[in-house]
Amino acid sequence: MSTAKSKNLRNIWYVACHGSLLKKGKTIEKEIDSEKILLGRDEQGKVFALRNQCPHRGIPLTYGNFDGCEIECCYHGWRFKTDGTCSKIPTLPPSSKLDVTKVRAPYYPLREVHGIVLIYLPKDMRKPEDMDESLFPQFPLKEEAYFDFVTAKPMSCSLDHSVIGLIDPAHVPFVHQSWFFRKKTNLKLKTKNFAPSHLGFKMVRHEPSKNSAAYKILKKEQTTEISFQLPGIRIEHIKVGENDIVIMTALTPVNENQTELIQFIYTDISWFKYLKPIFYRFANTFIQQDVDVFEKLKEGLQNNPPLMLMGDPDMQAKWYNAIRTRYEKCQEEKTPFENPIKPQTLQWQT
Repeated sequence: MSTAKSKNLRNIWYVACHGSLLKKGKTIEKEIDSEKILLGRDEQGKVFALRNQCPHRGIPLTYGNFDGCEIECCYHGWRFKTDGTCSKIPTLPPSSKLDVTKVRAPYYPLREVHGIVLIYLPKDMRKPEDMDESLFPQFPLKEEAYFDFVTAKPMSCSLDHSVIGLIDPAHVPFVHQSWFFRKKTNLKLKTKNFAPSHLGFKMVRHEPSKNSAAYKILKKEQTTEISFQLPGIRIEHIKVGENDIVIMTALTPVNENQTELIQFIYTDISWFKYLKPIFYRFANTFIQQDVDVFEKLKEGLQNNPPLMLMGDPDMQAKWYNAIRTRYEKCQEEKTPFENPIKPQTLQWQT
């Protein structure tokens, strides 16, 4: 199979996992957008990704042996380099003139940035490196800064529904009923300014909501900027005086009906390390509330009902649909991506 048939975006970078998941000399399998993918880290520490399928008879390569340089298939001993090139077919006779290097296990471009492993899913597997570098995700971190892993959770719905849920402000006081967050009995009118940003849009920097206990813990003067970029990355960048807290939530499709939510955090606040266990507990509680409501949503979506997007609270969902459509069109026409979003002020009550 050379051409992807997925309904999700292709020729784009998805978050695969946190780098700590990939150990030197080890491989794992992950399903991303209905493709079984082998992820690994070689003996030099470089990450790589191959389709988890031997091109000979189709057995998963993760059942084979990886010596840190090459993978040996467990079925017939074919060996593959980390770029997918076959290096040896041991059962061929010495007189064989076959060029085994022409045999390849399909590979995917993989990059490790700020401790996060990103994978490029091409539309055409024959041209995995035919990519536009300007479309690589952007992160508000210094080059040497690394995200810590917080949690990963399965969402029981498609990527599109997961993204719309991620950027939807209206569900927050009704789904996230916790003492450390705002309550549905304490709704306040919010006025937020938005602007286009890299592969998406952002809520421009502002003072955080006064009715959220989570922000009050930080005490110092704070401002926050919240951005979204395709295919499913939400970044909340909080400035606390001269320091930074960056919370990134990434959505990656597992298949048409399931999405993985992965959350990361970075901060240069020295004392925050003492709060990490508490933060991780709150984050898991918060995200589990989303997981639970999406499990209920799955029931309602089974018969593919017509859905509505209403007013300012749902405007970000409309923007997502517009950006996604524009991205697909630009890929088909092989033209530079042009962001369709214009600066706008939105209002809602949460």
